[in-house]
Amino acid sequence: MFLKMRGAGRAEGFALWRIVAWLMLLLAAYGCLQYAVHGEQVWGVLRQLPPGNAGDASQLRKILAWDVGYFVVAFGVVVVCAGAILRQAWSRQALQAVSVLLALGWGVAGGLMLLSQWREFSQGIAMTNAQAPLDPASLQALDHVRRSFVIAMAAKAVAVPVLLWLAWWLGRPAVKAGFRELRRPRPAR
Repeated sequence: MFLKMRGAGRAEGFALWRIVAWLMLLLAAYGCLQYAVHGEQVWGVLRQLPPGNAGDASQLRKILAWDVGYFVVAFGVVVVCAGAILRQAWSRQALQAVSVLLALGWGVAGGLMLLSQWREFSQGIAMTNAQAPLDPASLQALDHVRRSFVIAMAAKAVAVPVLLWLAWWLGRPAVKAGFRELRRPRPAR
């Protein structure tokens, strides 16, 4: 038997989609933190470069621009997820769009790119290993890279159907009815 609380004319209870939205919010907030810290590190290095080092400064500015862009996108995901958790009507369609974009962009396209890079990496390791066997430290580093690859591909494989499910679920009329418009204060007379 599910516990339900009644309030404002609608039943609220356990909703798996809200847990997924919370997980997205937490992961996006962690991403914001990562991009902010990395951007700060890049900015520190950029400030210490001598004035005549235009090539390195240009590269560092590009990296900083990517950090800022990713930070803004991750922060946008945090805002949309928070709005959806609070059941604000504006956030439902935004979360649907974010879910589909993340599933297709980060999950599918990112997974395919990672897979192609892995093939190139594996071929390079095989050619290197054919010339001379790798030392134990290199083998340990290679094992770490393989584990990281498997974890990344598994995360993408799990996330894609979950994100697509979330986008579909948020479009259901029963879920749609649970979202509410922002209350605007009435002007004083």
